[in-house]
Amino acid sequence: MKSSIINYSRIYAGILDQESLYSLLDLTADGLKETLAKPEYAVQPYQKIEGKVNKGIEATVERVTGFGTKMGSAFEALCTELARVPTQKEFNEYCLELAEEFWRKNPPEGIQWDDTVSTAVANRNYRCYISQIVELHCVLLLRELFPEWKIVGSDVLDTLMGVDIVVETETKRLYLHVMKNSKYSFLSFRKKQKRGGMRDQAGKFKRYVRDFTGDKTLMYEGRQESCSETTEFVNGLPLFKEEWLKDQLSLYDAFPQFGEALEGSKKLEYMENYLAAMESKESVA
Repeated sequence: MKSSIINYSRIYAGILDQESLYSLLDLTADGLKETLAKPEYAVQPYQKIEGKVNKGIEATVERVTGFGTKMGSAFEALCTELARVPTQKEFNEYCLELAEEFWRKNPPEGIQWDDTVSTAVANRNYRCYISQIVELHCVLLLRELFPEWKIVGSDVLDTLMGVDIVVETETKRLYLHVMKNSKYSFLSFRKKQKRGGMRDQAGKFKRYVRDFTGDKTLMYEGRQESCSETTEFVNGLPLFKEEWLKDQLSLYDAFPQFGEALEGSKKLEYMENYLAAMESKESVA
């Protein structure tokens, strides 16, 4: 019986892609913090959108669930291209090109790409960048805090399971969701379980049924003025505090209601079978 996520070959292939990125960046948690402390990595300000019509356009941008397959791996692709962690400005510029290309092919609700759409997308890119940085730092820090545990992630785990980080301790497997501590993020998380899936070679969407049973969240603060035991800020970018993260994972490991047993995972079996079915359809196509 399979006892580790690496025993699922199709899932593991995605993990290996992510591991190659970590190897390329060759960072420690403190090394990442030193990079983020450089002036060019200072957090970009949110651009407020005024006016009823423009706010309606902003709402349309927020309803778009994705801007094409390339957008989902944009952070990893840009890291690979630059051989380092991009700045928030670089990430936004890269993603704006992808979003505009996607938008112009099939404008959502018939709205044409303009400065308002670009600004709304940029705000969304800024949020995405912060979440990517928090996740990257979280993985690096967890690996240093718990070197005996297996701590992994991948684009496919995120796209299908809706999970940011998977942790295997000596006794269990934990599925972690990294998110901002806000009402908007909480509502998005509730909707997240009902989404999931991929398109096959023919362009047909195949739904993936997500299961968040036993999953846990790691929530960071979004505002520097918040007095928090969870979050520190480097150049305006939030990062989990070491002691808090250590305490949380130790707690999750100790309580039996969190996570799942290492053997006989229905979640991983379902995902592996889903990927196998997608492969068979690609071979037929």
